[in-house]
Amino acid sequence: HGAYTDEAVVAPSQLTPLPSTFDYAEGATFLAAHGTAYHGLIDRGQVRPGEVLLVHGAGGGVGLAAVEIGKMLGATVIAAASSEEKLAVAQARGADHLVLYGREPFRDAVKRITDGRGADVVFDPVGGEVFENSLRCIAWGARILVIGFTGGIGLARTNLVLIKGASVLGVRAGEAVRKNPALGEVRLRALTEWAEAGKIRPNVSHRMPLENYALAMRLLIDRKAIGRVALMMR
Repeated sequence: HGAYTDEAVVAPSQLTPLPSTFDYAEGATFLAAHGTAYHGLIDRGQVRPGEVLLVHGAGGGVGLAAVEIGKMLGATVIAAASSEEKLAVAQARGADHLVLYGREPFRDAVKRITDGRGADVVFDPVGGEVFENSLRCIAWGARILVIGFTGGIGLARTNLVLIKGASVLGVRAGEAVRKNPALGEVRLRALTEWAEAGKIRPNVSHRMPLENYALAMRLLIDRKAIGRVALMMR
């Protein structure tokens, strides 16, 4: 079963305190998504108050984390997702504008919402055509954060990057900490403080017994989860 086990041996440095506001399912699903969102928006994207942040995959765990942290940073957040249910959760977490994939090309929606200006920061865990079309709805000096590529590998048209004075930035939260442990200490301290203050919280849409790990993975693969899926031990 690989990592799907009820016992594990780890070094003390790999353990973190459970925020008092979280249950175990929330604690277990917290740092991976919120840590990535923090590293992307703060360390790499340097989001500033008043900027427009476009969050793709806003119904997923890392997307919802980006919505929460983006709002905390003072950005105007445009959340894009594949269902009304996911967008409703994103709105509850602070999204200012909602874009449903398939109803309207998102690049047209972003231009409409921003009066043609475009987004200052794009948070993209999807890749593929989503990445490529994001280059067509960005503002001057935009930062495009490459979080992942669940929708395929996107190709950057360098003419669009040049014309917009844009930056395409890779986001590897775990590797960044391995290269610079001090970054991880600052990140963990900030995320823990925000969690204790009730400002951020993982959305766990499914809590399932450990033996149902295959079904849990299927929920993620089929994109039926909203936020995170937690495997529970008895």
